[in-house]
Amino acid sequence: LSADRLKSSTHVSLEEAVDMIDPPQPVIAPNGAPIYRIERGGEVTYHGPGQLVVYPLLDLRRQPYKQDLHWYLRCVEEVVIRTLKEFDIEGVRDEINTGVWVNKNKIAAVGLSSARWITTHGFALNIDPDLDMFDTSIIIPCGIEGRGVTSIRNEIREAPSNKEVSAIILDKVSEVFGVPVEMGKSLK
Repeated sequence: LSADRLKSSTHVSLEEAVDMIDPPQPVIAPNGAPIYRIERGGEVTYHGPGQLVVYPLLDLRRQPYKQDLHWYLRCVEEVVIRTLKEFDIEGVRDEINTGVWVNKNKIAAVGLSSARWITTHGFALNIDPDLDMFDTSIIIPCGIEGRGVTSIRNEIREAPSNKEVSAIILDKVSEVFGVPVEMGKSLK
């Protein structure tokens, strides 16, 4: 999702840029999940099928945004909380840990970063992932011990489509950040 347009003097398509990246080789966990080291908060997280990964690219120097990463974090969490409410799921913030929670289980991981107030990273909302990938004998999701992971399917016994959830998220981004957004085209 991108509510802002970023200008560059070099015109390279996103697909060309992705092709230029030389990805690091992963370590393979006992359950077959590839593990990559990245520079972002938390210890370990999982991104895979059944999740909707949203990385808003916003220039926090521009109105109506604020140059405040805590404000931005709370807004991102609010987008997820309002999205979950559309499915009659009560998502909440935790006083200590980032992300969105349903009871003691994390339903959305949030990892933020910015450079010169341009945001990168974002959140992963669990719609219908294989929850075995969060097996705590292999990884401690987000480095938080004693807590579980859940999904929309786990909470309401059915999984909405990624397209349905994406449309709701776009609407909630517009509400929370006060900016117009629209569905873009798929990269592939």
